[in-house]
Amino acid sequence: MKNKLDRYEYNKKSNFIIQEGKDLFKKTKGNWSNIFHNKNPLYLELACGNGEYTVSRSIENKNNNYIGIDIKGSRLWKGAKLLELNNCKNALFLRIPIEQITDFFSENEVNEILISFPDPRPKKRDFKKRLTNENFLLLYYNILKDGGKVLLKTDDPHLFYYSIDQIKTSKFKILDYTNDLYNSSKFESHKMIQTKYEKRFLKEGKNIHFLECLK
Repeated sequence: MKNKLDRYEYNKKSNFIIQEGKDLFKKTKGNWSNIFHNKNPLYLELACGNGEYTVSRSIENKNNNYIGIDIKGSRLWKGAKLLELNNCKNALFLRIPIEQITDFFSENEVNEILISFPDPRPKKRDFKKRLTNENFLLLYYNILKDGGKVLLKTDDPHLFYYSIDQIKTSKFKILDYTNDLYNSSKFESHKMIQTKYEKRFLKEGKNIHFLECLK
């Protein structure tokens, strides 16, 4: 418990985490170019956990801005520490529930959204909480620029095919997908970063499913 409390205290003081109680918390919508002091493309990682993608991509691509979004502060702590260690100027974490995303981003403000290994929510009563449910897809559509993308990476085939069905009835257009990312000749850039969970799934012999769709 003390470890969690220490992390929460760090988060309160960290310049790499925007959360309730901080000055910027209610001032982000339509304001991200001012927050980052540039007009570079904006990439989101939803349900980011420790933020492996946000951290790694921000270090490799200085000409883009990255935001990892999650509600669990004890996880964001780890990513924030890494951003601090690497003195990153182009990445932040935002601690909010995903369903509130349109309160923090304006229409046509985001270039890409990555949903990486989200909770599959296997019970039917929880399908509406899946991050690829039609209601969430509508939120993403509103904040994405024309030509913006939503990417999904998951080990769960049921969630994957559910997501395809949801996307087909949405305003998005499916560009491409694979049921076995690491045996595919495509999507090379999306094989380069692996989360803790992805490494575990691969070790267990699970296929990684990947898709991208376009606004």
